[in-house]
Amino acid sequence: MFFWVCATFLSLCALSFVLVPALRESKKTGRWSVLNMTSAALLVPLSVGMYLVLSTWNGDASSDAALPPLSDLIIGLETSLNENPEDAVGWQLLGQSYLAVGRFPEARQALREAWGRTLAPDNDLKLALGEAEVMTDRTALTGEAGRIFEEVLENDPSNPKALWYGGLAALDMEQPNVARERWVRLLSLNPPDQIAIVLREQIGLLGEFSDDNPALVENTDSGTENLASFQLQLNVTLADGLSIESMGPQAALFIFARAPQGGPPLAVIRQEASAVPGVFSLSDANAMLPGRSLTDFESLTIVARLSSSGQPTASSGDFYGELVYNTADGDGQVNLQINQIEN
Repeated sequence: MFFWVCATFLSLCALSFVLVPALRESKKTGRWSVLNMTSAALLVPLSVGMYLVLSTWNGDASSDAALPPLSDLIIGLETSLNENPEDAVGWQLLGQSYLAVGRFPEARQALREAWGRTLAPDNDLKLALGEAEVMTDRTALTGEAGRIFEEVLENDPSNPKALWYGGLAALDMEQPNVARERWVRLLSLNPPDQIAIVLREQIGLLGEFSDDNPALVENTDSGTENLASFQLQLNVTLADGLSIESMGPQAALFIFARAPQGGPPLAVIRQEASAVPGVFSLSDANAMLPGRSLTDFESLTIVARLSSSGQPTASSGDFYGELVYNTADGDGQVNLQINQIEN
């Protein structure tokens, strides 16, 4: 259960890195940035991978090790529910399993099936359905999903997931002080260090909306300057013989920066496939983790991927190219050719 809690929690953490600046910009211009909102929607599936290198909150790894692979559990639940479609608990478990592997629309459908077969949904089912709704459609935060999180907070004011999502819902409804209050309360529950870092970063960003906390405003301005310290201009081209038109209408371009030893992306850019060829700026502003600079790593593996599915995960037939950049060289401009096909 805690796997599902933390995986989805950290996904929304990454999403908030875009939502907070987007809200700030909307207050200045009176409108939402389409680019920021597109990036926010993208960051949800990208950031699920962050959980794989972070600890669970009060998790029990020993018990998880005894479980069969999650894919086997999903197949077993699907088979069982085909035979007994009125099994509400089975639908809930299937929905939570789908959430864990990032199959969000299927998770939403399964949890709706569970909801329709449950006379009095408990908080676990409410939160699972709320998560699935948001991960499928972020606008659900200001609709039914937002109401679910508010209902859970009324019954359980210290529920970690409800505090996190409730904060995001408040942010969407332009109530930054409510969001900050909820995330301060969540921070007081002593989450793992990795989650605490995320919360402090977001609380600091929200400080600039408050008239009674100038210290947070000053810290936020300083952090913004630091985030602009490194910038790499990537001239991305497509090799002869490869055609974007052959990839289909869902194709998208993803540019990742990773540590040489692998792991989740350190920074991400997403654009329409038609943006190739083009020049793209990769900087600390694209970083996935707050307070970290790309220059914290001696070198970076930069990958440009044209994904036929429109998803960041690699699939057969994708076009990609990569290079290694030494950050000691500082800001610069490099050529990156997409010249390989994923097997």
